[in-house]
Amino acid sequence: MAPTIEMSRRTLLERRAAVLRRIGTDEAGFAETRATRSLSSDEWEAKEELEEIGFLLGADD
Repeated sequence: MAPTIEMSRRTLLERRAAVLRRIGTDEAGFAETRATRSLSSDEWEAKEELEEIGFLLGADD
């Protein structure tokens, strides 16, 4: 059985901000990028991580 890792809401929000900083944008800018062009490999990786964080935070964030 895989170990369970618990992360606080604050940690998840900080991680989301760090991912966006890494690719040099904010949430609105990244949403526009995703809607208007193909993603680079770094952006694709960020998209996947942001989706995972969003799932853990819940639909309202």
